[in-house]
Amino acid sequence: MARKLISEVLAEAGKIVQREERIKFLRLNKSPGLTDILRINYDDSIVSVLPLGAPSYKQDDAPKGYEYTILNKAYTQFKYFFKGPVANDMKPLKREGLFLNLLESLNPEEAELLISAKDKKMKAKGITKRLVNDAFPGLLVK
Repeated sequence: MARKLISEVLAEAGKIVQREERIKFLRLNKSPGLTDILRINYDDSIVSVLPLGAPSYKQDDAPKGYEYTILNKAYTQFKYFFKGPVANDMKPLKREGLFLNLLESLNPEEAELLISAKDKKMKAKGITKRLVNDAFPGLLVK
């Protein structure tokens, strides 16, 4: 069975009424991509070095399941977009080009999720900083 898109995991988690069941669901669907997206959005120590907002990009028109890449595979590129030794040594134009290429290769839902998480504005029903702390203790630093 194929792994769910991170946007699908968050949408399904939002439909779960009971908090403990939602935590259990997130833990069952834990992946490096999911925890990175949650950390990017909710951890104040993670700071984007990209401009705020969505850049102008061409959305991938491939049907769901046929996109070029998914966040669960592309999470290794996140180091280029947030303050740290790798991103600090990269020229802004190259970094923004990498970000555009990533967005254009993702399913549109995942691209929008990454943009909103980068700007700390991710809207996922029922997913809060407190819930993330309870589901994944130690994930968030600040």
